[in-house]
Amino acid sequence: MLGGSGGANTYLGEFFVIGVVSKNDELGAVREFFQLFKTPWEPYLPEHAYDVVLVTSETVPADLKTTLLLVYNSKKTALDDRIGVSIGSAGRSQWLEWNASAFPIYGDAAVLQGNGTPVLQRRGSTESVGLEVKGSAPQTARIGYDLFEEVAFLLLQGQPAANAHIPTLDIHISLLRSLMVASGVPFIEIPPVPQGYDFMACLSHDVDFTGIREHKFDMTTWGFLYRATLGTLFDVLRQKSTMSKLLQNWKAALSLPFVHLGLADDFWLEFDRYLEIEKGLYATYFFIPFKNSPGTLKSGPAPSQRGAKYDARDCKSDFRKLLDQGCEVSLHGIDAWSDLQKAQVESNHIRHLTGQSTVGVRMHWLYFDENSPKTLDRAGFPYDSTFGYNDALGFRAGTTQPFLPPGAEHLLELPLNIQDTAMFYPSRMNLSESKALDSCKQLLAIAKVFGGVLTVNWHTRSLSPERLWGDFYKTLLDEMRRYRVWFGTAQEIVTWFRNRRALSFKAVQFAEEGLRLKLTGPPADDRHPFIVRVYPGGSRSSLGSVSEASRLRYSDMLWNGEAGMN
Repeated sequence: MLGGSGGANTYLGEFFVIGVVSKNDELGAVREFFQLFKTPWEPYLPEHAYDVVLVTSETVPADLKTTLLLVYNSKKTALDDRIGVSIGSAGRSQWLEWNASAFPIYGDAAVLQGNGTPVLQRRGSTESVGLEVKGSAPQTARIGYDLFEEVAFLLLQGQPAANAHIPTLDIHISLLRSLMVASGVPFIEIPPVPQGYDFMACLSHDVDFTGIREHKFDMTTWGFLYRATLGTLFDVLRQKSTMSKLLQNWKAALSLPFVHLGLADDFWLEFDRYLEIEKGLYATYFFIPFKNSPGTLKSGPAPSQRGAKYDARDCKSDFRKLLDQGCEVSLHGIDAWSDLQKAQVESNHIRHLTGQSTVGVRMHWLYFDENSPKTLDRAGFPYDSTFGYNDALGFRAGTTQPFLPPGAEHLLELPLNIQDTAMFYPSRMNLSESKALDSCKQLLAIAKVFGGVLTVNWHTRSLSPERLWGDFYKTLLDEMRRYRVWFGTAQEIVTWFRNRRALSFKAVQFAEEGLRLKLTGPPADDRHPFIVRVYPGGSRSSLGSVSEASRLRYSDMLWNGEAGMN
């Protein structure tokens, strides 16, 4: 059986794995979905036969030649009367249950009525939002929401913080994969993780401060003194901190005059400590380009305290030290999120100081809007790592994978998952260290299931008084090392995913003698090779028992860049 992916591929043979019938405005979301679920597909063509036809439009093609038909729509379709399905109540922002998991739907989700086996249900009820239609030919599942509307929302707006812990988009992929397995369709995919690893990790550090000596009698100094003295004392009394941290913070507060006089070390200079803690893990550091530049909001000037007290020109020796140790230096942008000319100026400043041809970006204070991807893309950034939360942990886009955000042509978004200040600031999640560690462990377990990458942001100041979050950070790294993790810089990880995206299925043939595959793309990375995962098919089961079907065997092959595989 032959398969091809969409786009400009040359198709060989006359059989294809997935044919997609979508609405006209959904093609971008369709293409991005099948970059995340890297399996052969193409826009539906009537003259082709398919293993799977996936429909989100209200018009369903007649005389389909397929093994499995999947119809995702909250509205009545031309097929519904024929298969005996009617639309019940519909509503927005529903929670659905599948495979012992609950996940949110952000558009409309309709209750379906008809003679069939439930595949999806509303959470806490027996109402079906997904049905396997009994006695249908081909095997058919009717799903009561639009898959690609959900994908578009997740990649553009992202989930609210309350749902951050749910990998919603990855669950959509898992559901589709399991339906395909249950139907007995043979297919392949390229998983979002290199061979030999559970997932990837990008350790990153926002450099908001390069020393407390830069701050005289300003809000930063007075805030530090309060938090290091009375604030820590109150935390000890509430059992949120320890006497050891109290003594360290009081010692730092007492030493502050000597730091300003040059008679004591500046305890907010922590690059050497990070290099020691992360030896061999190659972190990415985001530096602010200009001193005393708070930037602007859409409505006017940004708060003055957003301006840094250092200029990137003052950090050239730090740049060299970090780059020599295999780390990455990138931009912590000020106005790049909203102004193309300023984005180019900020990028050029860091590029010239580091000698790099390109630099990535993460916005200071995570400023971002729906036009930012296009602006950053046009400014020439290879990636952005802003899409996350200031007040939550998890998956804003619902996926563990970097993705091409709407409006961009080249820029990939590397989502931010774990941020120290989000966990520990009193005005944010205000977690204890034990609860914060439990939350991080949940994300690590999710990454093991879905692959992809977890991005951690630990501000350079966070090892220092008054925060003293260094022991927690070491514990988090130890927890990550319990898994098979590739620790890479942001650029390395994004490049791996960019190369995966460039892989093209030219031919996939399942025959009695085995699989014949023609795959083209960039040269393989010997240390982090791609996997070709093969689902042999042949064993059909009810689509309503996809949890059992998903346990069916698969086999993995390494792809080393050869044009053909057997």
